[in-house]
Amino acid sequence: MLKLFIALLFSVAAYSGVVQEQLFVTDSSFLKLASERVELTIDHVSQDGFELYGPKGTKKWLEQIGVDHRVIEHTHHHNKSRSKYPTYEEITSSLKALAKLYPHIMSLESIGKSVEGRELWMVKISDNVKKDETEPEFKYISSMHGNEITGRELTQFFIKDLLEGYGNNSRITWLIDNTELFIMPSMNPDGSKRKRRGNANWVDLNRNFPDWTKGEANTWNKRQPETVAVMKLHRKRQFALSANFHGGAVVVNYPWDSTYDRHPVDALVKELSLRYSKENYPMYTSNRFEDGVTNGADWYKLHGGMQDWSYFWHNDLQVTVELSAKKWPHYSSIPSFYKDNKESMLVFAESIHQGAGFKLKDSAEGKVKITKLSPDTKSLGSFGFSSGEFYKVLEPGKYRFDVSAGGEKHSFETQVEFELNKENGNYTKL
Repeated sequence: MLKLFIALLFSVAAYSGVVQEQLFVTDSSFLKLASERVELTIDHVSQDGFELYGPKGTKKWLEQIGVDHRVIEHTHHHNKSRSKYPTYEEITSSLKALAKLYPHIMSLESIGKSVEGRELWMVKISDNVKKDETEPEFKYISSMHGNEITGRELTQFFIKDLLEGYGNNSRITWLIDNTELFIMPSMNPDGSKRKRRGNANWVDLNRNFPDWTKGEANTWNKRQPETVAVMKLHRKRQFALSANFHGGAVVVNYPWDSTYDRHPVDALVKELSLRYSKENYPMYTSNRFEDGVTNGADWYKLHGGMQDWSYFWHNDLQVTVELSAKKWPHYSSIPSFYKDNKESMLVFAESIHQGAGFKLKDSAEGKVKITKLSPDTKSLGSFGFSSGEFYKVLEPGKYRFDVSAGGEKHSFETQVEFELNKENGNYTKL
């Protein structure tokens, strides 16, 4: 009866990404079987075992089939060692105060609401912040897992440093003058309120995006409101480089997550990941991950993740940065984590300028074929664009863009370098 009950329970939860129970499995032989169960979520595989999340009944099932495991305790609300973290309300107040203090370079917008109605705040920082300029668009998102809190705090530190550095630090000033920077400290405020992985519906948001490897359509039907908010944002913007912040390890995880196939720009995304890790000494000197980076699927496969979705559907090259071994560390350690990551966060954001793009006179839709001309000739394929604008992060070299839109064709050549530093980005007007 128990087996039948659990089978029925799992069939109801299938494909939903429900994460009501959190366990650590020490039996590595169970990993393959667990990875084949769509109702289970695997995370942070190590030589000691792996984290396993699932619906109610998961623990009983493991006990029945004799798999060694232990319960991962939820962080309690009254744990004094963690009580100094700001509340959602305090974060909201702080962001509004900064937007009021720096209205010329910062705007604050809610891109949607969580299950429980909390605003999903997105900060934009740019020199003409009220205008949608033709500039490279960069994005940081944190804490889509509510119990992985470090990034929520680090992004707030980073926002403040950018604002205070404008006009006082030439490097930061240049970045803000020539880039549109978007920063979202918390994608899952309901989960952080409860100090748990899933949102208020117990759903793992990093398993909730359309999965191209399974042929899923890029639609938001039956998805969580936090996921839908991010999906709608991507349809409005032209993001070309992003990172999302997690916790539980110290490493940069680069795509693909959902397939063992190499990414179309595998060498580039690995180099960008190394660019982040090299500025973070504890990360780069990891004794677990070579140079502090790993391919996602080589570590462990996951489906419905944000970073794979963002590139496949929106040309947004995204990596996942695991910031701290403890998912909810003592708040007093946050400044130290920021010290380790500050330069990495800045260098990675600057990397958005290692690319090229174009702007048409009108807002036509079309296709662009990109060919690398040097040092080796290679076709990168064709890419769609809308709103008469396109930008792509690329390896250094010389490129030819062949553009088709509105019955017209354009062709141009351009050079890409990491520190090209062209005003408002390396765009060609057509």
